[in-house]
Amino acid sequence: MGKKINENIKFSCLMSVYKNDKPEYVALAIDSILNQTLKPNQYVIVVDGPISNELKELLLDYEKKDEIIELHFRDKNLGLGLTLNEGLGYCKYEYVARMDADDYSLPDRFEKQMEHLMNDKTIDVLSSFIDEYDDLMVNKISTRKVPELDEDIKKYMKFRNPINHVTAVYRKSKVLEVNSYEDYPYFEDYYLWAKLARNNAKFYNIQKNLVNVRGGNSMYERRGGKKYITCIKKFEEGILALGIINKREYRKNLIKRYIGALLPNWVRGILYKLILRGNR
Repeated sequence: MGKKINENIKFSCLMSVYKNDKPEYVALAIDSILNQTLKPNQYVIVVDGPISNELKELLLDYEKKDEIIELHFRDKNLGLGLTLNEGLGYCKYEYVARMDADDYSLPDRFEKQMEHLMNDKTIDVLSSFIDEYDDLMVNKISTRKVPELDEDIKKYMKFRNPINHVTAVYRKSKVLEVNSYEDYPYFEDYYLWAKLARNNAKFYNIQKNLVNVRGGNSMYERRGGKKYITCIKKFEEGILALGIINKREYRKNLIKRYIGALLPNWVRGILYKLILRGNR
């Protein structure tokens, strides 16, 4: 088990679980947090609607095993954004680290992140690279790299998501100032970063991988279809209204995103691996 964090650097970890999360993936994700070299003081897990008995028993077992785990169950599924907003209300500390229920945080993730935050207390949002694997977390597909410095992150934000959400640590107070996550399916985190940028938040990305995530066909499928196209338009209109992009950039973004969403899944997979991600 990881050591407890220094008394001066307390933070919460926030994760959402729902019915489609596989128990074996959830167990791996939770273990990766509990075995950190720098352990969170609080681990908030919000269950978004009904889940299987197997998954519920798994979560209850973990809650009994470690005092930092807090489970919160909701009867109705409301989606990621609203679930995270509820979870933020349970988080006791100013720094909140995100985690997803099917990914794996490297053992020194929090140690490296909190070291950066303590060395530069002007940072409001911090993330890192992620390594994307297949659904079984066996074969590495690519690395999603993001810009390091605040100025470059905000330029990148005009066209692509500049923060890897699963690796994010942010100031709870700053997120609450901009009304937290909103109803932008598939883009809840991206829209939050845009609101924070509009509110002069400072960003930083560690230039190395700290989390392994499940990519593969299931991820590419989520990035296509009519429903996704509707969400693209809503999101781009949202960041246009915020002033993050201008009308020319709005039109350019729509064309690129629409083309990606309409491509066959296997072609979209190649596009992600060869163009949108930095293979190494």
